[in-house]
Amino acid sequence: MRWLRYIIGLLIALTLHTLLDSFFPNALAFFNPYVILVVYYSMGGNVLGAIIAGVVAGFVQDAFSGAMFGLHAFSLTVCAYAIAYINSRLVLRGIWAFGACLAGAVIANELVIYILVNILLKQPIEMFEQGLLVKTIFTLLFGMLVYQILTLFFHEEPMEATKRPASGW
Repeated sequence: MRWLRYIIGLLIALTLHTLLDSFFPNALAFFNPYVILVVYYSMGGNVLGAIIAGVVAGFVQDAFSGAMFGLHAFSLTVCAYAIAYINSRLVLRGIWAFGACLAGAVIANELVIYILVNILLKQPIEMFEQGLLVKTIFTLLFGMLVYQILTLFFHEEPMEATKRPASGW
């Protein structure tokens, strides 16, 4: 059931990606719906599932964005692993934890892409700092709105999928 929700979220992110590109070319320079999906899925704490979710979302983003194939897949996988690992240890819940993870994921995603583009293509990315700030703010605002809608209307939090039994400690 959880993977079905992920696939539906991926289709929504892809639809949003294509709609934004058709109305506002290069709109993904200021907003990334795939990061929101990966962070939401990774908040469950399942590290292997988060890695698979990051790879799939990244390859879909690479296929439809015209970027170097595998670039977003690698960066989203790094973000998914980091968030899932942190959440498997700390069990973060709530909108503020989601917002902090989302902001960190957007920044980490852009830094990984920046480093890979500089190393592999030897191309500088223009206006990196300003674009990073704008992308972080827009993605954070939209992501927290999506999180609020999911928790209010569906009574669902990412952690509900991986509740662990209490240990004997």
